[in-house]
Amino acid sequence: MSKSEELARRIVSFAGNIAAFVFLPGLALTSIFDIATRRFLQLGSTPLQELTWHFFFACVMFGIGFTYLVDRHVRVDVIRQRLSPIWRERTERTLLVALLIPLALIILWFGARMTWVSFVQDEGSRAALGLSSRWIIKAALPAGALFLFLATCCRLAQVDRRNESDQK
Repeated sequence: MSKSEELARRIVSFAGNIAAFVFLPGLALTSIFDIATRRFLQLGSTPLQELTWHFFFACVMFGIGFTYLVDRHVRVDVIRQRLSPIWRERTERTLLVALLIPLALIILWFGARMTWVSFVQDEGSRAALGLSSRWIIKAALPAGALFLFLATCCRLAQVDRRNESDQK
């Protein structure tokens, strides 16, 4: 494994840990608190609801690359299970190069642009009592795309290493 691949794995794993140990507990705690205050104290909080949505989005975007890296993502096994191991790897490599890498790069490009515009315009929530600085949560989109791109490159290198060892 090359140094750059190891660095990419560490970055994606770190992002996955942030999703698991920061954003997921934040999501659970804000959801419980929001539900409890609405149910028992009849207090509704727009910023708290928005914060819950932001925790959810950040959790998904920071965790998506990690779940792909450790091969725990959703796949259509109806087709995949019928293929031989060689065709599974060929299919995966083709789809990585043809679909996932371009998709991650497009999301990274447009997400970064959207985040920058939001920052420059000092965009906030449309709700009167909503959260300000919408660019912070929008930054999770290009970050997640970057983590997915890095995880995809690692998986592609992993498939190539398996092919090289099978040919020897």
